[in-house]
Amino acid sequence: MRITGVLGALVLVVTMLAASPTGPAEAAGRRRWEPPTGGFFNNPWRDREAKFRIERQIVAAINHAHKGSYIRIAVYSFDRVNVAKRLIEAHRRGVHVQVLHNDHAYTKAMKMLKRALGTNRGKKSWDYTCKTGCRSQQGVLHDKIYLFEHTGAARNVVMTGSANLTGNASMHQFNDLLVKKDVPNLYDVVLGLFRELKKDRTAKPLYQHKVLRDYQLWVMPHPRTTADNDPVMNILRPVRCRGARGGTGIRGRTTIRVSMHSWNGDRGAWIARRLRHLYADGCNVKVMWGLAGRKMKRVIGAQTPRGRVPRHSNGYDTDCDELNQVDMYSHQKYFTISGHYGKDRSASFVYTGSSNWTHSGVSGDEMILRAKGPHLVKQWNHNFSNIWENWSRPVGRTGGFRPAPPPCKAERGLPARRATTTDLSFSGPYWEAD
Repeated sequence: MRITGVLGALVLVVTMLAASPTGPAEAAGRRRWEPPTGGFFNNPWRDREAKFRIERQIVAAINHAHKGSYIRIAVYSFDRVNVAKRLIEAHRRGVHVQVLHNDHAYTKAMKMLKRALGTNRGKKSWDYTCKTGCRSQQGVLHDKIYLFEHTGAARNVVMTGSANLTGNASMHQFNDLLVKKDVPNLYDVVLGLFRELKKDRTAKPLYQHKVLRDYQLWVMPHPRTTADNDPVMNILRPVRCRGARGGTGIRGRTTIRVSMHSWNGDRGAWIARRLRHLYADGCNVKVMWGLAGRKMKRVIGAQTPRGRVPRHSNGYDTDCDELNQVDMYSHQKYFTISGHYGKDRSASFVYTGSSNWTHSGVSGDEMILRAKGPHLVKQWNHNFSNIWENWSRPVGRTGGFRPAPPPCKAERGLPARRATTTDLSFSGPYWEAD
């Protein structure tokens, strides 16, 4: 009876360990899991699964991070309490967690992290808020960096794109996230950037252009930007519109797709002019935006011998507020090039990151990452086509409004109407002009 009792107790202990969230079964699962790689995109118009698709990738990597490894995050905005809890849980199981924020807000999630991790950047875990920019002289911390030293079976995991860790980013914005694993060269370069941000003082040099075997990274701020030295203009100059081969482009023409959250000012105008010239030269160009300035829209919409550049807007007022405030829109800052680029007639590039086509897009802590590969271009272009065809409307001509604005209830004796499709106000609780 005594032996039986001991065996029973042992069986009970083993069973409890297997079921425990920190037991052998979970540890084994943490070792086997690997982050899926490539492009991830949310859809704020669809169900919860579609809205939080990007956040789930980040949370899964947090959950599978190994004891003694590092998680490093730098974002403009952070208000997701559930993500803060997962980071605190990781810290308590021995993961080193380091988080940087901009100082425009002080949310409950940020307070939780500061209490749990402390703010001493000399320790292995901390949460810190930069005073405006981190490594820049002005502007703000606007990068969206997620680094995982060892999560599941993967090491040197880099995630970046347009997504902040906010509810708004999931429920009111289109965003994108590039995930790469086992990329030590890229990981080390972005880690170096994170360490500069961590210092919260002006970096030297401010602007950096890193060229790796499979990636290129542009690190802002870019001082004294002109049309001649603008990083995006430099990226677009080698584009050739004809002679695309190897399954790239469309019928021999180089394709360019742009999904830009904010695009305005003199800088926006000179980028628009370059794209319009490429369209006139024969490139297959389509552009889409959340907010565009008047000058930029006039430039991109000017007539060419081929007609006008196809352009869509994806900002919507869906809640019928009296001020016509936009509450659904794209927050993406990406573009793709497929086709003839310099001497390469079969180039496939995705450019993503935090940088809008505005003056502020080169004046603060911003980054643009280029990743190559036809599979990546296919993913980003599929996302572009989905928004273009289903969640945006043509600009500069009559056409369908997709999706149709919702009906509004009749109020104060006024007849029922639909939410506005024109004269939108880019302000309000859901609009982030970052």
